[in-house]
Amino acid sequence: MRTCAFILPYYGRFPEYFPVFLKSCAANPDFDWLIFTDDHTDYDYPPNVHVHYETFADMRQRVRSSFDFHPDLRTPYKLCDLKPMYGYLFEDHLDGYRFWGHCDCDVVFGRLSAFITDDLLERYDKLFPLGHLALYRNTGENNRRFMLPLDGEPLYRRVLESETIYTFDESYLPTNVNRIYQENGFPIYMTDLSGNTNVRSLAFAITRYDDGLGTYLSEKPVHAVYVWNDGRLLRYRRRFRRLEDDELMYMHFQRRTMRLEDGVLDAPRFKILPGSFEPLETDDVTDGNFDDIVWKHDRDLRRHRRSLIRGDIAFRLKRIHGIITRKGKA
Repeated sequence: MRTCAFILPYYGRFPEYFPVFLKSCAANPDFDWLIFTDDHTDYDYPPNVHVHYETFADMRQRVRSSFDFHPDLRTPYKLCDLKPMYGYLFEDHLDGYRFWGHCDCDVVFGRLSAFITDDLLERYDKLFPLGHLALYRNTGENNRRFMLPLDGEPLYRRVLESETIYTFDESYLPTNVNRIYQENGFPIYMTDLSGNTNVRSLAFAITRYDDGLGTYLSEKPVHAVYVWNDGRLLRYRRRFRRLEDDELMYMHFQRRTMRLEDGVLDAPRFKILPGSFEPLETDDVTDGNFDDIVWKHDRDLRRHRRSLIRGDIAFRLKRIHGIITRKGKA
């Protein structure tokens, strides 16, 4: 029995750095990815990434035929709310997997097996609190727990019948699947192990969800060098005048435009900057060469600032038209 299949429906063109995503998938042979897409670009898919070509209309029909009411799935963006339902919607693709999961494609993975351990897989039915990567035990019962009532009502039906974004997939608004697990006493691992980059920060700053506080805590941006090295994802930084390195499970680049420089895909290691993937200047990061390694480009930081301004305007317009609400109600 294989460990896990990550389900990724994606309609439209994949990001420019999608080949880096695939390179990091290939370095995790204990996991599979099932991609459902209408992007027919001839990517070099590794053996553990299985592509199913379909249209968004096919996905809409899958959702409609899976429920005895009329779900409203108008745009691919609404798929964020459907992530906890993938084990049910794609059940016929999951034979032979202990777990299934969902993930985004604006990520780069490190060594997943160093974080997703056998102990966690034995103890919990759901791992991780956020939508950009989560795992669920692959059983008929667990795959249908999203249908259980929350606060006395079948929340999943409200989610499916509305175009409003509820963040049903993660602990952001109170209308989320994690609360269903918590309130029913189902075993759920709520520690955030992601390398989620703060979208509001120009340079990289890791943000993690703290379940005890019920909020997100963000580090301050610091001089750091992020390196993908033969499957390991490492962050180098100086603390108390000593060079330290932390291993990350994955990095998430929400709302960041990331350039893919020549030479990255063929190299055993590369660095990740706020705005680009680039060849690493050296074979290793040491105390002696740390200050000489380029870790940011001002032009990329300026571009991200402009992108944030445009994104804020678009978000406000969606709020005005009721597509997104803070309370998750239409």
